[in-house]
Amino acid sequence: MQQIFQQYQAHTMDPKMQEQLNTPLGKSEGLGKKDASFLEVLITKLKSGELDPFNPQTLFNHDVYDKLSEEDQERTDLTAINLMSVIKQIETLWNQSHQPGFQLQNLVDTVFQMKSRFEEKHGDVFVI
Repeated sequence: MQQIFQQYQAHTMDPKMQEQLNTPLGKSEGLGKKDASFLEVLITKLKSGELDPFNPQTLFNHDVYDKLSEEDQERTDLTAINLMSVIKQIETLWNQSHQPGFQLQNLVDTVFQMKSRFEEKHGDVFVI
């Protein structure tokens, strides 16, 4: 295995190949209305400090969360950590370009899907 790494250690990627690899697979139509609205909510809450990516507790709708069983609260805590990880990536990308590129679109959709699936089972536990 070590030989394989040594064999390609000095390899450089052809610029045309790198450009091809960086191109999204599908044609991007931009954010849909639902995703654009969701992104706006996220960015607004991040800028106001209502959401803090380093504090998953800020993601909770405590009216619902506090009524959950301990086991469901633990599930919610873990989901919140995962959501906040992706939300932090969204915040970073948004601050860099303020444009909804394909990476940002994918991350927004990921957060929306994670949140929606979780809330189908556990109620409206998140403020987003």
